[in-house]
Amino acid sequence: MSTYIQEPGQDSKNLAAITHVASIFFAFIAPLLVYLIKSDDEFVKATAKEGLNFAITVLLIYIVLGISVIGVALMPVLWLVTVVLYILAAKAASEGQVYRFPFTWRLVK
Repeated sequence: MSTYIQEPGQDSKNLAAITHVASIFFAFIAPLLVYLIKSDDEFVKATAKEGLNFAITVLLIYIVLGISVIGVALMPVLWLVTVVLYILAAKAASEGQVYRFPFTWRLVK
């Protein structure tokens, strides 16, 4: 369900989906670049903002997990969950929806 006045075009959907897939490999850099470069496209900007907030949240969790041995052991699980959520977000973006990542601090408004 889209909350935009106009349905996003195919190019916007593709760029939003690619942003999420690129985030698997480039963490917060991909959504940050898209957020800054494509500020004129409301859908892409909203999608990149969600991806950026999620990437920052995951980065902070990795830092906390890195403090303990048990946390380090849980890092592969967090990575797998992150990949699955990015794939779900890419699928939603390709359908013209902004995916709301669960358990994400919304630091970028």
